[in-house]
Amino acid sequence: MNETIAFRPEGRASTKDVVVNYTLASLDELEQLHPALNLLAHPSIVRGSHDFFVRCYDAGVQHAQAGAAETVAVLPDSLSQERQRSGLLCAAAGRLDALRQPLTHNRLCDLASQFCAGMADVDSETRSGFYTVRSISLPVYRRLLRDQHSHSVCLQQALLHLLAWKSDSPWARQQAQRLLWQGGVLGDKGEFALMTLDDELRERQIGWPGLWSLLAVTGFLAQFPAGPIFAD
Repeated sequence: MNETIAFRPEGRASTKDVVVNYTLASLDELEQLHPALNLLAHPSIVRGSHDFFVRCYDAGVQHAQAGAAETVAVLPDSLSQERQRSGLLCAAAGRLDALRQPLTHNRLCDLASQFCAGMADVDSETRSGFYTVRSISLPVYRRLLRDQHSHSVCLQQALLHLLAWKSDSPWARQQAQRLLWQGGVLGDKGEFALMTLDDELRERQIGWPGLWSLLAVTGFLAQFPAGPIFAD
């Protein structure tokens, strides 16, 4: 993928349609992994998701000239933790499109992080999540995607990298790093090894509620070129 070419929707699809479809596709890819991986358990968010993300995008368009706090104030009330990061990215995409600025994952993350700063009830993990994705999971996902691996493999390997470097559990970090040294899901019986680790984490009652959202953002951003780097 040429990192200097801005994202442009193909055919007759609008930018809004493409952005919302990418968002829903990233959620669907995770839903397909969820039955096999306890770490990806989360409350169902499928119902009403399309309209929700459309409203987030439209909020970004309609308040493109306003400050971040003003845009955040008009986002849908149901901005739950599971949909929060994806909703902020849709709003960021709407603003960038309205301002005729290129949609790149660095611009999207930078603007979504500014929206986070304007939210009073956002925890530190959510605030740092976009940097975590840009620095850890997204490079892994994009590299494997360029090597023509499936989205499922890309997500699972990205999951291991997030566990290895960002889990609150030292044991989980150690085990994920050990598995990555063996190739992760690309190694011999790698996917089975990940499922085994997932079972062990459940037995130890080690979870990570925000992991699902980080991976959803990763899969979404992988559809866009990187573009120039912006500071969060």
